[in-house]
Amino acid sequence: MTTEFRNTKHTLILKKVVTVLLVFIAISCDDTSKKSNSLLDHIPKDSQIIVKINNLEGATNTLRDNNLIKNNGQVAFFEYFKNLPVLTTSTQPEGLLCFSPLGKNDYEYTYISKFDPSLISNDSLNTKKIETISYSNQTIYKIQTQGNSFYATQKDSILIASSSQLLIENAIRTQTTPIPVDKDLQKVYEVSGTENELSVLINGKKLQNIHNSLLPNIELKSLQNFSGWIAADATVDQNAIYMDGIAIEKDSLSSTIGIFDNTTPQENKIAKVTPITAKGFISYTYDNFDVLKKNLSFAQDRALEDIPTDLDNVLSGVSEIGMIFLEKENVLVLNSLDIPAIEESLAGDKIETYRTIPIYTYKNIADFAQVLHPLVQDFASKFYFTHNEFVIFGSSIKSLKDIIANIQNQTLLNDQEYYKSTIQNLSDESSILIAGTVKNIKEYISKNAKETYTKQWEDLKDKGYQIGIVQIIKENDFAHLHSVLQKNRAKGAATSVTQIASTTLENKVLTKPILVKNHRTKGMDAAVQDIENNLYLISDTGSIFWKKQIDGEIMGDIQQIDIYKNGRYQLLFNTANTLYLVDRNGKDVSPYPKAFEKPMTQPLALFDYDKSKRYRIITTHSNDIKMFDAQAKVVTGFRFKNTESALILPPKHIRIGSKDYILISEENGKLTILDRLGKTRVKVKEKVDFSKNEWYQYLDEFTSTTKSGALIQVQNDGNAVEQNLGLHEDNNIIATNKTLVTFSENTLSIKGKTLELDFGVYTAPKLYYINNKIYVTITDAQAKKVYLYDSNGELFPNFPVYGNSVLSLGNMDKDPNLEFVVQGEENGILIYQIN
Repeated sequence: MTTEFRNTKHTLILKKVVTVLLVFIAISCDDTSKKSNSLLDHIPKDSQIIVKINNLEGATNTLRDNNLIKNNGQVAFFEYFKNLPVLTTSTQPEGLLCFSPLGKNDYEYTYISKFDPSLISNDSLNTKKIETISYSNQTIYKIQTQGNSFYATQKDSILIASSSQLLIENAIRTQTTPIPVDKDLQKVYEVSGTENELSVLINGKKLQNIHNSLLPNIELKSLQNFSGWIAADATVDQNAIYMDGIAIEKDSLSSTIGIFDNTTPQENKIAKVTPITAKGFISYTYDNFDVLKKNLSFAQDRALEDIPTDLDNVLSGVSEIGMIFLEKENVLVLNSLDIPAIEESLAGDKIETYRTIPIYTYKNIADFAQVLHPLVQDFASKFYFTHNEFVIFGSSIKSLKDIIANIQNQTLLNDQEYYKSTIQNLSDESSILIAGTVKNIKEYISKNAKETYTKQWEDLKDKGYQIGIVQIIKENDFAHLHSVLQKNRAKGAATSVTQIASTTLENKVLTKPILVKNHRTKGMDAAVQDIENNLYLISDTGSIFWKKQIDGEIMGDIQQIDIYKNGRYQLLFNTANTLYLVDRNGKDVSPYPKAFEKPMTQPLALFDYDKSKRYRIITTHSNDIKMFDAQAKVVTGFRFKNTESALILPPKHIRIGSKDYILISEENGKLTILDRLGKTRVKVKEKVDFSKNEWYQYLDEFTSTTKSGALIQVQNDGNAVEQNLGLHEDNNIIATNKTLVTFSENTLSIKGKTLELDFGVYTAPKLYYINNKIYVTITDAQAKKVYLYDSNGELFPNFPVYGNSVLSLGNMDKDPNLEFVVQGEENGILIYQIN
């Protein structure tokens, strides 16, 4: 399937708007035939909803990180899927989660996947209770885990699990007399995508049943016979849920989507007259009213000549019919290029002028519902006015005045950025376009859900989510369907900072997040490790690309090399025992990982002397130093091997002029300065009382601080000069050749400018040089405040921001703005953008 319309972009009608937004979605695709997947052959034949899971772990990650779902864990609907025992215990990546009706408003699930022995086996912690039941010479397993139970059986290489023992028994019985899969279901299943983590298949003829089961306080007949089977591919990211797919119908003329057979979709313009205070709208378009009317006769199950002809002259020149749902009543909108012809046909009498716009009434009150059912229901108009290409009908003058006021005040949906951004990747023309405010959807659900769930939906945290859109485009014997529900990000003011994404990990964060190059996008991604030693790579939108288990805590920062010199970068890092090189897909790059018998005591050092990608990787093992090339081969030309005492810092490469220097700091105070071959280049005459700070090139001298807080600079002749800067013992410095940054207690100094910060527990400062600009950052971990300064010591506007680690700064998405990643809560990271 492809997503050609999206980028890799209270009447019964109102109830229908909201319900469609809730229960269906789908994607454009070619009508190709493929061999049936064996999993589909085992579904219960009365399944009404099928969730096709293509990547269980990926789906779990993306759903967990979606803001709307993550912030509403108390909602039973979300909690149900999160805690479904068959999903939490399965190790198979692919499966079908089917829902079948049992009783009037109850559904039971069945899960089909490749056989998974672990599902019917006890774990090492004995958290499961497993019983066996014999049925028709087959074994049924009853598994109790996490306070829930389900049943399972094996059919050849297939595992079938269910919340209902009856459904398992049915599955066993059908082994001898299998029932063929519905052809329409087979078709939509075959064209549903495999690249998305999950897809949803819905029996369109059962939408009314599904709705009434979820929302039993209202019986919605308008969804009856909506379509045949619907297939929908879900794309879920940090702030949005997109559904794209198709709906098919063998006998389409009697269905809702069949009403638009043999018509050409037109541009939907109703948003141009929809007030921003409206609950939503629904728009229908067509190019030939005679064809539409004939299709309506099939949907209404009556002869064409039995449909009233009163409105033929009005509707024949119309390309769009729509309903706008206001707070207390609804209005009907017609869009036509020939407004004078409609005005002549209506022949209305002016009864009032409101803000220079005449409002009319007409003698022969037409019942639009008599002609347009089921598209328009329970609507009889008495009044109308015209505006540009629109005729707008209402049952009261007040509702029309409301529309007029919003038109003149320019408070219309079409002009709102959140509406524009939601529809920007949809086609301009559609057979049906439905829009509903999230506020109204929430109210509809809370009002009609079971009383137990009412409060949950009333308290739904939906900040930033303003509108949901469903688009249906009829084509031949199927319809394209697209839906969008996204959080709308307000444009930041100049030099503002905005949180644009967040990611929740499975466990607490262990190492601070760091930005790494993404050679595919030319932007950057975030890498972070959790306390279970899982390494994650996370996109600029907060989506988890992958996680990888490693054998310990990463020491220092993750580095990157281009081992093949082809522009593709890998992640290079070490734990205490292993040196790793991992590619963009989370796979080990041969000949890595490289294990060591003697533990590493410092983070690796990476040198690229001439920026030619002839890398040198240095590992430290107490007082032993080993140098490798990118292929993990020992560099025999490097002759330095051991120090007198253990190293307290990783070796540091500094280039001054055309000469390379390698600085090695020992526990006993000895500073050794080598050349590329490991020979002594500068003989330091005195021992140094080292602080925890590394060495920097500052004013063309080797610069650090002593434990007592003095600035120490070693010259080329080996002499060391100390300078008292008034720093305390627990001090930090960072430098470029022309910029010195120091931090002591709560005093931050940038190029000599002193800044007194609030007392707190601070990280070491960090300096970034990006696009010829210097940025200095520091974080108060106690107050969870992240600060960012320029080279003049000026705090950037809107800082400090919330964060719990030193930030990592870079351009993640290659737009003009910089982004940074920082730890948020104990198990999450945040991505900010500086506008």
